[in-house]
Amino acid sequence: MVVVGIGIRPNTSLFEGQLTLEKGGIKVNGRMQTSNTSVYAVGDVAAFPVKLFGETRRLEHVDSARKTAKHAVAAIMEPEKTDEFDYLPFFYSRFFTFSWQFYGDNAGEVVHFGDYSGNTIGAYWISKGHLVGSFLEGGTKEEYEALAKTTRLKPAIDDITELERQGLGFAVTVSKKPLTSPPTDVSDSTLVLERPLFAWHATAGVIMAASIAAFAYWYGKRRRRW
Repeated sequence: MVVVGIGIRPNTSLFEGQLTLEKGGIKVNGRMQTSNTSVYAVGDVAAFPVKLFGETRRLEHVDSARKTAKHAVAAIMEPEKTDEFDYLPFFYSRFFTFSWQFYGDNAGEVVHFGDYSGNTIGAYWISKGHLVGSFLEGGTKEEYEALAKTTRLKPAIDDITELERQGLGFAVTVSKKPLTSPPTDVSDSTLVLERPLFAWHATAGVIMAASIAAFAYWYGKRRRRW
């Protein structure tokens, strides 16, 4: 059996000519309001301003979907207490014992670090002399938080070779510097199991595989009857 994930794209045809569209989605402001201020858009379909990079982006990930929705609700319920959305782009995935987290933007020159024979590897992205993105596989909660804070600070990088030598230690050191405007999402943007529940994942995988196989067998027999 082969499973192919081909992806999807937002269906914005319903809103053409009614709302402003941009970058394949519905353009919103920092409060998730569309060009019709009584209409809000969140999640994969929303193209919102990312303060960190000074441009509008549409992000396809569950973390962005959750946080844009939360911000929209706050803007609707308490508009006078709700600031502009200030989001650090964040992506993650977890497969059995493997997990990784990415922050920021994958633009510019990439610098790899870590022990590829071990469990922890990572990368930084450098654009226009500043660190704009970071990736880590197999990190701890504290290490992921350090990466998130460092990426938000966008530190200047003068020596890429030295950055590669320091590796994860660079983020740990830089993250200890105070943020000029504390973000609301850094502490939430860490989803790590320091001791992966391999047995649980394996059991779930076996159950799912058996269920799919049973359905395929049943469906095959039914088609033969037809």
